[in-house]
Amino acid sequence: MKRRRRKKKQNMFHLKILLLLVAFLIVGVYYIQKESIRVEYGDKVKVIDVSAWNGKVHWFKVKKQGIYYAMLRVGRGDAGTGEMAEDQYFKTNYRSGKYYNMRMGVYFYSYATTVREAKEEARFCLKLLHKYGIGPEDLKLPVAYDVEEKCTFATGRKNVTDLTVAFCEEIKKAGYTPMVYSSASHLMRYFKHSAIKDYKIWVAHYGVEKTGPSYPYKYHMWQYTSKGIVAGANTSKKDDEGYCDINYYIIE
Repeated sequence: MKRRRRKKKQNMFHLKILLLLVAFLIVGVYYIQKESIRVEYGDKVKVIDVSAWNGKVHWFKVKKQGIYYAMLRVGRGDAGTGEMAEDQYFKTNYRSGKYYNMRMGVYFYSYATTVREAKEEARFCLKLLHKYGIGPEDLKLPVAYDVEEKCTFATGRKNVTDLTVAFCEEIKKAGYTPMVYSSASHLMRYFKHSAIKDYKIWVAHYGVEKTGPSYPYKYHMWQYTSKGIVAGANTSKKDDEGYCDINYYIIE
Protein backbone atom coordinates (compact mmCIF):
# COMPACT_ATOMS: atom_id res chain seq x y z
CA MET A 1 0.00 0.00 0.00
CA LYS A 2 2.84 2.40 0.93
CA ARG A 3 4.58 1.65 -2.37
CA ARG A 4 1.42 2.50 -4.28
CA ARG A 5 1.07 5.80 -2.43
CA ARG A 6 4.73 6.62 -3.02
CA LYS A 7 4.41 5.79 -6.71
CA LYS A 8 1.24 7.87 -6.97
CA LYS A 9 3.02 10.85 -5.39
CA GLN A 10 5.93 10.43 -7.79
CA ASN A 11 3.56 10.35 -10.77
CA MET A 12 1.80 13.49 -9.53
CA PHE A 13 5.16 15.21 -9.09
CA HIS A 14 6.24 14.29 -12.63
CA LEU A 15 2.88 15.45 -13.99
CA LYS A 16 3.27 18.82 -12.26
CA ILE A 17 6.77 19.23 -13.71
CA LEU A 18 5.49 18.36 -17.18
CA LEU A 19 2.60 20.83 -16.91
CA LEU A 20 5.00 23.51 -15.70
CA LEU A 21 7.30 22.95 -18.69
CA VAL A 22 4.35 23.08 -21.09
CA ALA A 23 3.21 26.35 -19.48
CA PHE A 24 6.68 27.88 -19.90
CA LEU A 25 6.72 26.78 -23.55
CA ILE A 26 3.30 28.32 -24.23
CA VAL A 27 4.32 31.59 -22.58
CA GLY A 28 7.57 31.63 -24.57
CA VAL A 29 5.80 31.12 -27.89
CA TYR A 30 3.21 33.77 -27.03
CA TYR A 31 5.94 36.24 -26.09
CA ILE A 32 7.82 35.78 -29.36
CA GLN A 33 4.54 35.93 -31.26
CA LYS A 34 3.27 39.14 -29.67
CA GLU A 35 6.39 40.92 -28.46
CA SER A 36 6.80 44.48 -29.63
CA ILE A 37 9.81 46.72 -29.99
CA ARG A 38 10.11 50.44 -29.57
CA VAL A 39 11.50 52.40 -32.46
CA GLU A 40 11.97 56.12 -32.82
CA TYR A 41 12.40 58.56 -35.68
CA GLY A 42 15.73 57.99 -37.38
CA ASP A 43 16.25 54.49 -36.00
CA LYS A 44 17.73 51.96 -38.42
CA VAL A 45 16.14 48.50 -38.32
CA LYS A 46 16.96 45.26 -40.13
CA VAL A 47 14.54 44.08 -42.78
CA ILE A 48 14.59 40.86 -44.78
CA ASP A 49 12.93 40.60 -48.18
CA VAL A 50 11.52 37.24 -49.22
CA SER A 51 9.76 35.59 -52.14
CA ALA A 52 8.98 32.11 -53.41
CA TRP A 53 12.74 31.58 -53.64
CA ASN A 54 12.83 31.59 -49.84
CA GLY A 55 9.92 29.16 -49.57
CA LYS A 56 7.85 29.05 -46.39
CA VAL A 57 9.36 31.44 -43.87
CA HIS A 58 9.52 30.37 -40.23
CA TRP A 59 8.96 33.71 -38.54
CA PHE A 60 9.45 32.20 -35.09
CA LYS A 61 13.11 31.58 -35.97
CA VAL A 62 13.47 34.94 -37.72
CA LYS A 63 12.26 36.90 -34.68
CA LYS A 64 14.58 34.97 -32.37
CA GLN A 65 17.42 36.61 -34.33
CA GLY A 66 16.10 40.08 -33.58
CA ILE A 67 14.52 40.72 -36.98
CA TYR A 68 10.99 42.12 -36.82
CA TYR A 69 10.55 43.66 -40.28
CA ALA A 70 10.08 42.06 -43.70
CA MET A 71 9.25 42.91 -47.31
CA LEU A 72 7.26 40.17 -49.07
CA ARG A 73 7.00 39.78 -52.82
CA VAL A 74 3.29 39.96 -53.56
CA GLY A 75 3.59 39.18 -57.26
CA ARG A 76 5.31 39.83 -60.57
CA GLY A 77 4.54 41.25 -63.98
CA ASP A 78 4.22 39.36 -67.24
CA ALA A 79 7.51 37.51 -67.67
CA GLY A 80 6.65 36.39 -71.19
CA THR A 81 3.98 33.95 -70.06
CA GLY A 82 1.12 36.16 -71.14
CA GLU A 83 -0.07 36.94 -67.64
CA MET A 84 0.99 38.40 -64.31
CA ALA A 85 1.22 36.14 -61.29
CA GLU A 86 0.90 36.13 -57.52
CA ASP A 87 3.96 34.96 -55.60
CA GLN A 88 3.16 31.37 -54.68
CA TYR A 89 4.25 31.81 -51.04
CA PHE A 90 2.81 35.29 -50.44
CA LYS A 91 -0.45 34.14 -48.85
CA THR A 92 1.28 31.68 -46.51
CA ASN A 93 4.11 33.99 -45.52
CA TYR A 94 1.92 37.04 -45.01
CA ARG A 95 -0.63 35.25 -42.84
CA SER A 96 1.98 33.53 -40.71
CA GLY A 97 3.94 36.79 -40.49
CA LYS A 98 0.84 38.56 -39.24
CA TYR A 99 0.32 35.81 -36.65
CA TYR A 100 3.83 36.43 -35.35
CA ASN A 101 3.30 40.19 -35.35
CA MET A 102 5.91 40.90 -38.03
CA ARG A 103 5.98 44.44 -39.41
CA MET A 104 5.59 43.94 -43.13
CA GLY A 105 5.54 45.67 -46.48
CA VAL A 106 5.30 44.23 -49.98
CA TYR A 107 7.05 44.57 -53.32
CA PHE A 108 5.99 43.88 -56.87
CA TYR A 109 8.56 42.63 -59.40
CA SER A 110 8.16 44.50 -62.69
CA TYR A 111 8.53 43.47 -66.32
CA ALA A 112 6.80 46.58 -67.65
CA THR A 113 8.08 48.35 -70.76
CA THR A 114 5.28 50.91 -71.12
CA VAL A 115 3.27 53.20 -68.87
CA ARG A 116 0.15 51.18 -69.64
CA GLU A 117 1.82 47.96 -68.50
CA ALA A 118 3.08 49.65 -65.32
CA LYS A 119 -0.46 50.76 -64.48
CA GLU A 120 -1.71 47.23 -65.09
CA GLU A 121 0.97 45.91 -62.73
CA ALA A 122 -0.10 48.42 -60.07
CA ARG A 123 -3.75 47.40 -60.40
CA PHE A 124 -2.83 43.73 -60.18
CA CYS A 125 -0.71 44.44 -57.10
CA LEU A 126 -3.66 46.24 -55.48
CA LYS A 127 -5.99 43.41 -56.48
CA LEU A 128 -3.79 40.94 -54.60
CA LEU A 129 -3.66 43.15 -51.52
CA HIS A 130 -7.43 43.54 -51.53
CA LYS A 131 -7.84 39.80 -52.10
CA TYR A 132 -6.31 39.15 -48.69
CA GLY A 133 -7.89 42.14 -46.98
CA ILE A 134 -4.60 44.02 -46.65
CA GLY A 135 -5.28 47.72 -46.31
CA PRO A 136 -2.79 50.59 -45.94
CA GLU A 137 -3.16 50.38 -42.16
CA ASP A 138 -2.03 46.74 -42.18
CA LEU A 139 1.37 47.50 -43.70
CA LYS A 140 4.12 49.00 -41.57
CA LEU A 141 6.44 49.24 -44.58
CA PRO A 142 5.73 50.59 -48.11
CA VAL A 143 4.52 48.98 -51.32
CA ALA A 144 7.66 48.85 -53.46
CA TYR A 145 8.07 48.72 -57.22
CA ASP A 146 11.00 46.42 -58.02
CA VAL A 147 12.54 47.66 -61.28
CA GLU A 148 15.59 45.68 -62.39
CA GLU A 149 14.82 43.86 -65.64
CA LYS A 150 16.87 44.51 -68.81
CA CYS A 151 13.71 44.71 -70.91
CA THR A 152 12.59 47.69 -68.82
CA PHE A 153 15.92 49.53 -68.88
CA ALA A 154 16.22 48.99 -72.64
CA THR A 155 13.35 51.45 -73.11
CA GLY A 156 15.47 54.39 -71.90
CA ARG A 157 15.66 56.77 -68.95
CA LYS A 158 12.57 58.84 -69.71
CA ASN A 159 10.32 55.84 -70.21
CA VAL A 160 11.66 54.01 -67.14
CA THR A 161 10.97 57.12 -65.07
CA ASP A 162 7.49 57.58 -66.54
CA LEU A 163 6.38 53.99 -65.97
CA THR A 164 7.77 54.02 -62.43
CA VAL A 165 5.82 57.18 -61.64
CA ALA A 166 2.70 55.62 -63.19
CA PHE A 167 2.93 52.59 -60.89
CA CYS A 168 3.65 54.66 -57.79
CA GLU A 169 0.79 57.07 -58.44
CA GLU A 170 -1.70 54.20 -58.71
CA ILE A 171 -0.44 52.84 -55.38
CA LYS A 172 -0.56 56.29 -53.80
CA LYS A 173 -4.12 56.94 -54.99
CA ALA A 174 -5.19 53.72 -53.28
CA GLY A 175 -3.87 55.04 -49.97
CA TYR A 176 -0.65 53.03 -49.72
CA THR A 177 2.90 54.37 -49.45
CA PRO A 178 4.84 53.79 -52.71
CA MET A 179 8.54 52.98 -52.88
CA VAL A 180 10.99 52.57 -55.76
CA TYR A 181 13.55 49.74 -55.72
CA SER A 182 16.61 49.36 -57.93
CA SER A 183 20.38 49.19 -57.68
CA ALA A 184 22.37 52.33 -56.90
CA SER A 185 23.85 52.45 -60.40
CA HIS A 186 20.50 51.92 -62.11
CA LEU A 187 18.79 54.54 -59.96
CA MET A 188 21.39 57.04 -61.10
CA ARG A 189 21.35 56.03 -64.76
CA TYR A 190 17.71 55.23 -65.53
CA PHE A 191 15.61 57.32 -63.15
CA LYS A 192 15.13 61.07 -63.17
CA HIS A 193 15.53 61.93 -59.49
CA SER A 194 13.27 64.99 -59.55
CA ALA A 195 10.39 62.75 -60.70
CA ILE A 196 10.77 60.07 -58.01
CA LYS A 197 12.13 62.09 -55.07
CA ASP A 198 8.72 62.29 -53.38
CA TYR A 199 8.50 58.49 -53.16
CA LYS A 200 10.46 56.38 -50.73
CA ILE A 201 13.65 54.99 -52.25
CA TRP A 202 15.00 51.47 -51.71
CA VAL A 203 18.55 51.19 -53.02
CA ALA A 204 20.57 48.01 -53.52
CA HIS A 205 24.35 48.17 -53.21
CA TYR A 206 26.45 45.29 -51.87
CA GLY A 207 29.91 45.18 -50.34
CA VAL A 208 29.88 48.76 -49.04
CA GLU A 209 28.74 48.31 -45.44
CA LYS A 210 31.41 50.67 -44.12
CA THR A 211 30.68 53.55 -46.50
CA GLY A 212 27.03 53.03 -47.44
CA PRO A 213 25.48 52.95 -50.92
CA SER A 214 26.81 55.12 -53.74
CA TYR A 215 23.61 57.11 -54.03
CA PRO A 216 23.88 60.87 -53.43
CA TYR A 217 20.19 61.44 -52.70
CA LYS A 218 18.00 60.59 -49.75
CA TYR A 219 17.04 56.94 -49.47
CA HIS A 220 14.86 55.10 -46.97
CA MET A 221 15.98 51.50 -47.27
CA TRP A 222 19.28 49.95 -48.27
CA GLN A 223 19.69 46.35 -49.40
CA TYR A 224 23.27 45.75 -48.35
CA THR A 225 23.62 42.02 -49.04
CA SER A 226 21.99 39.21 -50.98
CA LYS A 227 24.00 36.60 -49.10
CA GLY A 228 22.85 37.08 -45.54
CA ILE A 229 22.20 34.09 -43.31
CA VAL A 230 18.84 34.21 -41.54
CA ALA A 231 17.66 30.93 -40.05
CA GLY A 232 14.06 30.31 -41.04
CA ALA A 233 14.21 32.47 -44.17
CA ASN A 234 17.16 31.22 -46.21
CA THR A 235 16.75 29.89 -49.75
CA SER A 236 17.59 26.43 -48.39
CA LYS A 237 15.48 24.35 -46.02
CA LYS A 238 18.56 24.02 -43.81
CA ASP A 239 19.15 26.98 -41.49
CA ASP A 240 22.89 27.10 -42.17
CA GLU A 241 22.59 26.89 -45.96
CA GLY A 242 21.23 29.19 -48.64
CA TYR A 243 20.96 32.96 -48.45
CA CYS A 244 18.59 35.79 -47.65
CA ASP A 245 18.51 39.46 -48.69
CA ILE A 246 19.01 41.80 -45.74
CA ASN A 247 18.28 45.52 -45.64
CA TYR A 248 18.40 48.51 -43.34
CA TYR A 249 15.26 50.64 -43.12
CA ILE A 250 15.29 54.13 -41.63
CA ILE A 251 12.22 54.82 -39.49
CA GLU A 252 10.37 58.05 -40.25
